[in-house]
Amino acid sequence: MKKTIFLLWLMMGANTAFAQEHQPKNRIISAGSSITELLVALGAKDQLVALDVTSKHFNTEQQLPLIGYHRQLSPEGLMALNPTHLIGSHEMGPDTTLALLKSGGVTVQSVPSGDTLPDLFARIDTIAAITATQDNANELKRNLKEKLEHMQARNISHSPKVVFAMLSKGRPATVAGEQTTIDVIIKLAGGENPANKEMSSYKPLSQEAIVNMQPEYLLVTHRDWNKLGGKQGIIKEYPLLIATPAAVNDRIIPVNGSAIIGGLGIESLTLADKLYQNFTQAKL
Repeated sequence: MKKTIFLLWLMMGANTAFAQEHQPKNRIISAGSSITELLVALGAKDQLVALDVTSKHFNTEQQLPLIGYHRQLSPEGLMALNPTHLIGSHEMGPDTTLALLKSGGVTVQSVPSGDTLPDLFARIDTIAAITATQDNANELKRNLKEKLEHMQARNISHSPKVVFAMLSKGRPATVAGEQTTIDVIIKLAGGENPANKEMSSYKPLSQEAIVNMQPEYLLVTHRDWNKLGGKQGIIKEYPLLIATPAAVNDRIIPVNGSAIIGGLGIESLTLADKLYQNFTQAKL
């Protein structure tokens, strides 16, 4: 009798171990840099099976396939990866692709964007619940809260005027006003965005309007910087900008576009720190 019970106990233990070993793991497609950075920070990178192009800088070993742009997702390519989850912002799509994935049994999760600490924490909590990394989430939120409080308490002797513009050949510059992630980043860095007094979101502005703002720094994405050929190419395409302090003092600065997509995130805070160092060192 005791031998039989012992054998049953061994079999139950073996079955439990087998079930745990073969328990299906998450296979997550991340459709956004702000999502990917949190999956990595939460220790859930091993659950990723693909990334969108805004997250390619996280694909350091080039092991994960890129699925294209998060607003132009193809259902065939995604389903071929056998995902359990597609996680992105409200901007991912199109809706027809999302509907097809849902009908195929894929959990499509849209996480909040937003530019406040509660927005960021809600994003962390949502992803942590999916990836079972709640303990890591608590520590991450603690660290981010301390970091943000430190940044908000910093003093800067001079708050420079800082404008962010998206640039392309043959088109007016598109400038960021209030209710944008880059506007929050500029404030955290100790700068002042003159465009947020005139508009919200992103709006096309003439070169004359930008010159009138007299920005001391002009921020552009690395993508636009490279496409236009750096500072000289930007001035060639937008010649009136030479009349700004930013151009005169060689303070047209390329930044990572992924830091301003999908709401305030870890990369956003890193960029704010970098800009703060630029602003303070410039006064030395």
